[in-house]
Amino acid sequence: MEQGNRKIEKLDLIKLTTYLYIIFFIYAGINHFRHPNFYDSIVPTFIPFPRYTHLLVGILEVIIPILLLTKYRSTAAIFMIVFIIILYLGNLHVWINKLPYGNNYFTNSQHTFRLFLQIVLIYITYIIYKHG
Repeated sequence: MEQGNRKIEKLDLIKLTTYLYIIFFIYAGINHFRHPNFYDSIVPTFIPFPRYTHLLVGILEVIIPILLLTKYRSTAAIFMIVFIIILYLGNLHVWINKLPYGNNYFTNSQHTFRLFLQIVLIYITYIIYKHG
């Protein structure tokens, strides 16, 4: 009986984590519309139409996580992992070229933490995929 309870607790923790994950990304996606100038400045210069690019990213940051609540959960999780990796390439561009995030410049420690955060998000997405 105790092993059954642990399995239920694990599934409840995964469900809670999934909801928090979705809320995090919806909030991040909405921020693209609330603070467009900030995001304009961090889109790599080689990408045309930075405003439209980050608004599209904002839309995807809302839609893909919501799909984790549907029967397309596994597919959405795979897309989300790829999406997170692609987004990190923009962060890497900022780090390598020593560009500001808005009015702030990140230290190497802050950039390293951001990389760690991306890895954690990918891992959480994988757990959602695996238990979906």
